Amino acid sequence: MRTYRAIRYVILVTVILVVTLVLNLLVAGAKLVTGLLSGSLSLTADGLDSLFDSAINVVGLVSLFVAAQAADEGHPYGHRKFETILALGVAGLLFVTSLEIVRSAIERLLHPQTPDVNEWGFVAVLFSIVAHTVVAAYEVRWGRQLQSDILVADATHTRADVFVSLAVLGGLVVTKLGFPIADTILAFGIALLIADMGKDLVRDHWPVLTDAAVVEPARVAAIVLGVDDVLGCGRIRSRGHPTHSFIDVQVVVSSDRSAAESDQVAQQVALRLRREVDGVQDVTVQVRPACLPASKERSSES
Repeated sequence: MRTYRAIRYVILVTVILVVTLVLNLLVAGAKLVTGLLSGSLSLTADGLDSLFDSAINVVGLVSLFVAAQAADEGHPYGHRKFETILALGVAGLLFVTSLEIVRSAIERLLHPQTPDVNEWGFVAVLFSIVAHTVVAAYEVRWGRQLQSDILVADATHTRADVFVSLAVLGGLVVTKLGFPIADTILAFGIALLIADMGKDLVRDHWPVLTDAAVVEPARVAAIVLGVDDVLGCGRIRSRGHPTHSFIDVQVVVSSDRSAAESDQVAQQVALRLRREVDGVQDVTVQVRPACLPASKERSSES
């Protein structure tokens, strides 16, 4: 069953990323062509952002199959962090895009130029808004259902593109009315917005790479103490991703339990945690005999 879910996950995410890639290429081409021909910095910057989206989709397709590989001798905890690394890569590209837009905007301030805004620019932006709105909603829906880092991260970026394109549309209107400086000012605003989205992605995904706790120790303790013959527990640790986590726990059993009986208790603890905590891939249970009366052991270790 788990193998089936993994295969389904890879197939669905692959299809979604391919569709998104095609739409991003179409949108990027339309905005870049019209932006370069008209001399609109904001429209060109928006096109570059969509082009980066396409690059992110390509990288996502490549790394997706790496992340889906089963655990092996070289990666005993699996390959799921590759997907999280990719999500942080999305943030990195957002920062690169932001810096490039700022550089171009500064150059435009030093060398003023009046964009030649025409109807094709408006058509390109409207097409971008519609396409990105549909793609973002689709990715969010499937990203949450599949619990996929890359789809949620890409949807976040795509939503940012919608707001950017709306701002560009307003900028084109103002520029058309005879205020070309609006195009350059808008480019700075786009750069700040994109950088902020990158910051949010780093904040959301960095804990996975730094092995921050995934499951509340109190919740683990409550589950473990509900297992028969467990007198206490401690040294509770968890790591990984909420949908692909690992738990370590030390449990206390009566000192008159045999090794075989203690092993059975450990198996029951692991089974209970995997059944009651979503996303747990493996549980390591260390058993030690009680050195104190049962009532004291429970209170001191919990």
